Amino acid sequence: MNRVAWISFAQLALTLSLTGCASSCSAHGAPPPGDPGPEGAIRVDANSPRMKFIKVEAAEESDATSAMTLTGKVAFDEDHTQRVASPLDGRATAILVKAGDTVRIGQPLVEMSSPDVAQLQADAQKAQQDMQIAQRTVERLRKLRVEGAVAEKDLAQAEADLHKTTSDGARTTAHLRSIGISPTDPALGVALYARVAGTVVERNVLVGQEVRADAPSPLLTVSNLETVWTFADVYEQDLGLVQPGAKVVVRVPAYPGEAFPGTIGHLGDVVDPVSRTVKLRCVVPNPGGRLKPEMFAKVELTSSGGVKVVTIPARAVLSDADHSRIVVASDDGLYRLRVVQVGPEINGKVRVLEGLKPGERLVTEGGLFLKNEIENR
Repeated sequence: MNRVAWISFAQLALTLSLTGCASSCSAHGAPPPGDPGPEGAIRVDANSPRMKFIKVEAAEESDATSAMTLTGKVAFDEDHTQRVASPLDGRATAILVKAGDTVRIGQPLVEMSSPDVAQLQADAQKAQQDMQIAQRTVERLRKLRVEGAVAEKDLAQAEADLHKTTSDGARTTAHLRSIGISPTDPALGVALYARVAGTVVERNVLVGQEVRADAPSPLLTVSNLETVWTFADVYEQDLGLVQPGAKVVVRVPAYPGEAFPGTIGHLGDVVDPVSRTVKLRCVVPNPGGRLKPEMFAKVELTSSGGVKVVTIPARAVLSDADHSRIVVASDDGLYRLRVVQVGPEINGKVRVLEGLKPGERLVTEGGLFLKNEIENR
């Protein structure tokens, strides 16, 4: 065989060898050298220098409660709070308490004078006199009716008048009693009393100040601070994890490391159309009054019935105006963008509501670099 024939034979053998290797590699799932990957993805070799800037982790599955920490605010226990307002127009003549005082039920708080007091008493006395006159009229007409001296309609009209005057008398008397005034004893002023036992937490009235019954703000606020409410917002997708009566732990920045146990008292019935949240109310014992209304708080759920959720580091989420995305890694070195729905960030992590399963691998560092490469292919 001459030299030219040997060279041709060698080239043919090399071509067949490379073709067989490519077919073998394809059969075993290994990508050909330099393959950038399919559209919408990018391939990065495990030995590439770029891997120094990429970190891949698996999505974790954990108890829902470990991922359910809500932001909230401490508030008054409205079941044991009184906002004191005046039922009459008048003028404050004496302020009997100051902010911080502890009061008992029935204790006078503010004394005030009002010209309406005398008018109310006069109305009550007139109503009583009218009722007595109407009563005597009915009794007289009933006797005359027996003798046939009056018509039935006259008796019916007198009984109607008696019913009306009786109602007027009861109304005026109840009004006076509600503000602590006797219908018969002359008075020039009225006192406002505590209806709950607690602490005076707010005072908006001064001696000599004019007081109106339609004032928008209360004169005093009294609240029992042995128990407080804590309000938090629950996203609508988390409602299945929250049950009234469940235990919670409330933490506030003022006392780092301390926990205040409580229970869920009420879950709202309406979703806020803007924030897509539902209001949650927790009842929290407050020994020593350490929790102050208007404090910011975090509410941690301690029971969710064994519900599991998927959590990932918040830094892995690449958000824009339209979507939240992550970069998902596969075993063959491919990296793809995937749209996901996530909950709010809590302690550096977010819950994945849709788009990722437990155990799937995703990029937690360097994702923005890969996202730009995929979009610019």
